[in-house]
Amino acid sequence: MLTEFKEHITKTFPNINSSKLLLAVSGGIDSMVMLHLFKQYHTNFSVAHCNFNLRGAESDGDEVFVTNTTQAYNVELFVERFPTTAYAEEKGLNTQLAARELRYAWFNMLCEVYNFTHIVVAH
Repeated sequence: MLTEFKEHITKTFPNINSSKLLLAVSGGIDSMVMLHLFKQYHTNFSVAHCNFNLRGAESDGDEVFVTNTTQAYNVELFVERFPTTAYAEEKGLNTQLAARELRYAWFNMLCEVYNFTHIVVAH
């Protein structure tokens, strides 16, 4: 898998090694595999984790899992806890749209402040 990943990334994003990436890592299998692959690829990246406070202890557990993994990998981590339900009610949005707005506004702010060139998500 790593070989295919490296070939795809190198072909699709030829300037990846001169980029500063922000990886969105939820703690789910897709984003954890992405984190692992980028760590093995030795690119310049940091991790952003959103805790939307929607699943109680499970949300907090995801945050702890991502924190522990990034510490083990010696990777910079940004964590934000969002009042998602209140935001959704205030804006008249469903929870999924509210979480998306909150997530991407925060990612864009991190890009501006820390000069990230790309936001990388796993779906």
